[in-house]
Amino acid sequence: MLLLKFLTNRFKSIGSTFIKEDKKPVTSSPVFLAVTELFMVVLGILLALHIDRWNSTKSFEKQFESTLRIVQQNIESDIYNSDNVIAHFHARDSLRHDIMMNKFNREYYEKGISYWQQVIVYYDQFQISDDGYNLLLEMKDEVPEKYAEIFLKVKDLYKTIPTIDEFNKNFKEVIWGIHNELTYSHWFWLDSYYGEPSKEQIDFYFTPYYKALVQKVLNASNLLETMARKHRIEAIDLYNEINYLLGQEKEIPKNLTYVLNDSISKNYIGKYKLIEGSMGTWFPKYLVKDSVLEIGFKDSVLYVMKNKKYLKQLYFFNRLKTRSSNYPLKKNHVFISSQGYYEFYKNGKLRIGAAGPETIWQRQ
Repeated sequence: MLLLKFLTNRFKSIGSTFIKEDKKPVTSSPVFLAVTELFMVVLGILLALHIDRWNSTKSFEKQFESTLRIVQQNIESDIYNSDNVIAHFHARDSLRHDIMMNKFNREYYEKGISYWQQVIVYYDQFQISDDGYNLLLEMKDEVPEKYAEIFLKVKDLYKTIPTIDEFNKNFKEVIWGIHNELTYSHWFWLDSYYGEPSKEQIDFYFTPYYKALVQKVLNASNLLETMARKHRIEAIDLYNEINYLLGQEKEIPKNLTYVLNDSISKNYIGKYKLIEGSMGTWFPKYLVKDSVLEIGFKDSVLYVMKNKKYLKQLYFFNRLKTRSSNYPLKKNHVFISSQGYYEFYKNGKLRIGAAGPETIWQRQ
C-alpha cells in the first residue's frame, strides 16, 4: 500500500515537470533544432542524389540517341549494299530465262560475252553494317523506357545476320566450286588470256551441264536476294521510325524509300492481260484470273489485287543511278516483292520476273 502511494506521487511529479517544460517555445528546444538540422542535411543529400541521377539519365538518353543515329548511318550503308544484290539476282534471272529457252545462238557467244553474262562465274555478298547495333547491345541493361520499343525493333532487324552470313558463305562456295570444276576445261583460263571465246567454250554453253550450273547459281543468288530484300524493307521502316522519335536531322537519301510518287504510281493502276511468255512453276498464279492481273493502289503503295482485296504489296526499288549500268533493272520503274519483280513500262506494258520465265503483260 505504501509502495503504491509512492509510485502515484512520483508519476504526478514527473507529469508536473513535463507540464512546466511545455510552457517553453518548442522551436527553442535544442532537440528540435538538432532534429531540424539533421532533416535539412538529409533532404539536401537526397536532392543532390536526385539531381545527379536526373543528369545521368539525361546524359545516357543522349548517348542512346546518338547510337540510334549510328544505326541510321548503318542502314544507309545496308540499303546501298542491297542495291546490287537485288539487281544482280533479277539480271541473272532474266539471263537464266533466255538460256533455258535457248534464245541465245552461237553468233551471240562468238561476239563475246561479258563476265556477268556468263552467269556462273561471279558472286555477290550482302554485307551488313552493325556498329550501332553492337553499341546498343552494350546498353541493353539500361535502355531508357521511352526507347524500349525501338530497341526491340533494332534487335529484331539484326537477328538475321547469322542467316545472311551463311548465305554469303554458301554463294561464295558455289561459285568457287564451279571455278574448280571448270579449270579442268583448258578453255576456261586460256580463252580469258587470249581475249576471245574458243569453239570449246561456245559448245559448253549449249550443254545441259551449263544449264544445270546456271540453275545452281540462281538458287544460291535467290537465297541471298531474299534476305537482302527483307532487310531492305524492314530497315527503311526502322530508319523512318527513328526519325519520327528523334526528329529528322538531315535530308533522307533518295534510295531510302519503297514508295513512289503517288501521281506516278497511279498511272500503273489497272488490269493487265498476259501477252507474252508463260507463267512458270513459281509464278503466283493464284493472283491471276483468265490471264488477267490487277494492280491496285492504297496508302501510297501499289498492290497486286484479286476480288477487290489487296493481296501482295509491291515495294518501289529506287536503285541509285550511280551503280553499274550493266544490269537490266534501270530504265523503268521497278517494284520488288516476295514473288519477283514488276517492271512498268511507259507504253502500258508490265514485265514480271518471278523466279522463273519472264512474262509480258499489257494494260487493258
